[in-house]
Amino acid sequence: MKIYFIVMMLITGVTTISIMSLVSINSFFEGIDFAMADAMRSQANKHPVRDGHPIRVNNFTIATQWVDLPAPIRDNLNQADLEDNELLKLINGTPLLSKPESGFFAMRVNQHGNVRYISSMFTPERPMFSNDFRPPPPQKPRIDSDERMSTENDRPTTPPTHEAPQFDYIIVIGLIAIILFSLVPYLILRKVTTPVEKLMLWANKLDKENLAQPIPDFHYSELNSLATMMKVSLKSVQEALAREQRFLGYASHELRTPIAVARSNSELLRKMIEKNIAVDKQEQVINRIERACLTMTDLTETLLWLNRKLDKSIPIKPVSLGALTQQLLEDLAYLQTDKTVLSLKEVDQNSYPLPEPLCRIIITNLLRNAIQHTQQGFVTIKQSKTTIVISNKNIQEGINGDQAEHSELGFGLGLKLTERLVKQYGWSYSNIATDTGHNVVINFCCLTK
Repeated sequence: MKIYFIVMMLITGVTTISIMSLVSINSFFEGIDFAMADAMRSQANKHPVRDGHPIRVNNFTIATQWVDLPAPIRDNLNQADLEDNELLKLINGTPLLSKPESGFFAMRVNQHGNVRYISSMFTPERPMFSNDFRPPPPQKPRIDSDERMSTENDRPTTPPTHEAPQFDYIIVIGLIAIILFSLVPYLILRKVTTPVEKLMLWANKLDKENLAQPIPDFHYSELNSLATMMKVSLKSVQEALAREQRFLGYASHELRTPIAVARSNSELLRKMIEKNIAVDKQEQVINRIERACLTMTDLTETLLWLNRKLDKSIPIKPVSLGALTQQLLEDLAYLQTDKTVLSLKEVDQNSYPLPEPLCRIIITNLLRNAIQHTQQGFVTIKQSKTTIVISNKNIQEGINGDQAEHSELGFGLGLKLTERLVKQYGWSYSNIATDTGHNVVINFCCLTK
């Protein structure tokens, strides 16, 4: 873009300056021609001239006949090309690059039928603008005009007071103008592009860590606004990516239990069919599989709502926390394989208006964490109205250290998800570590949303 801008400005500048220079030069020559023609008309009408007696005034020769003009004029100019009161000229050389070698000027002045011929010329031997004035000579015997003009030409002339105009300075001025026209846009463009390049470097280095840092000053409000837009856009992308990562982590963590329930019960159902177990027993297994599938659906919708802030709200319906806890404890029975864990329950069957999917996620996490971190011991579950207390006591030596290492529910995901849901709905929650386990208390009564 910088090169394109400079090239276009340079082409525009060179073209403009060249045209203006040509117009100036043309106007200069037209001005000289106009001045020369006006001077010749003035001199031709000012001085009286008799037939056969041309006179010289400064560098002009005035005569009543063409043949009375100097021979060089008649040799280089054609009388037939003359028009009344119009300048006829011939310049030998290139005035733009150097002094002209010679120049010949002639005019036929016709004023009310009074015709005069006037001419001027400059050559290396006879420069222009000499200051001699020669009035008409006295009456004497007529002499041949060529001989008389030859005598006139042999007379010494006054040294020139002016030289022919030079145009080198016009070319120099044009070149200087072109250089300035190229340099100034370059400096302006550089002043503008430097902050843009700084913005590009800053944008290339912009990452998750740099988003927390303040935006540098790029000297132009437009660039600062663009930087703010870039930062806000990238921040929104980072937040969206973080939400997706959280969703994947939560989903993989929360779906383990219903998937395990569905798999284990599917295998059990197959064996029951092979052994012709009673149909009512098989229906109980099928119900557990269906319940696991519904749980996966609720979990998926809940996690999507939590991570994407969907407008759709979680439905509220009567939920029996005691029955839900018993059901989830049965679903998590697979975690007690090869373990000696005794679960003690004190629950009731009362129902309360609650978002069942969220309660299911929280209680599942708390139960799973308690069972996973109890190799030998017992898990106590107490439920009264909307309050649930879950505590575990591990009696096997050497386990508490591992439990402390992984005290975050579900290696951190379960605890984070639980805390987010509790904070989202304003529920009362506490998780206190003990010497042999944890004591967790949650109250679902403070529903705020």
